[in-house]
Amino acid sequence: MNALAAARRLLPLSSSILRAPAASLGGILAGGAQVWAGALPAHHRGVGSVQGGHLRGNVLEAWNMREVDKMKATRNKQHFDDFQPGDSVAVRYVNPFNPKRLQTFSGICLEIRRPNTWGGSFTLRNHIEGYAVEQQFPLYSPLLKGIRKVAKPNKRPRRAKLFYLRDRAPRECTVSVNDKDLNWAPDTRTKEERGE
Repeated sequence: MNALAAARRLLPLSSSILRAPAASLGGILAGGAQVWAGALPAHHRGVGSVQGGHLRGNVLEAWNMREVDKMKATRNKQHFDDFQPGDSVAVRYVNPFNPKRLQTFSGICLEIRRPNTWGGSFTLRNHIEGYAVEQQFPLYSPLLKGIRKVAKPNKRPRRAKLFYLRDRAPRECTVSVNDKDLNWAPDTRTKEERGE
C-alpha cells in the first residue's frame, strides 16, 4: 500500500490534501516548498512531507496545524484576546440549546489544553450564587463569538494548571462582569444561523 492511500485513511474526505495529486502533496505539506518556505514559522516546517514519492512524518499533525491556522485567520482579532491561565476571562458563545441567544460566561482560566491543536480547549471557573461552576470551551469552536480578557492576576501564577484554586475560598476565584462593560460587537448572525 502506498503512502497516499495511507493518508486517505487517516484524513477526512473533505480535506483538500486528498484531492491533490502525489506530486503536489509535497507542496502542501513540506515546509521546504517555495510557496510556504517563508510563510510558516520554524516549528511548522517539516512536520509532514513527501520525499521520493512517499509520505514522511506526521501527516495528521500537519493537517491539524493547517486547520488551526485557517480558523485563526478567519477570526476577528478585535473580538478574541490572548489569555493565559490565571487571567479573568469572559466568553461570548452561542447557546447550543437556544441558538437564538448569545450567552456570556466569565471566570478565571484554570487551564488551556493543547492550544495549537484542533481539539484544544480551556476551562473557566467562577462562583455563581454561592455555587462553584466550571465550564470547558473548545478553543476553535465556531460557536465562540468572542473572548475578552477582563483582568490580569495580581501575581502571575507559576503553574500552567491552576487546579489548586478549587480548594481556595470563593472570593479568590469569583469574577463578576457586566456585559455592558465588555463592549461586545452586535450580533451579526443571519436568521438561519439563529434558527429562526
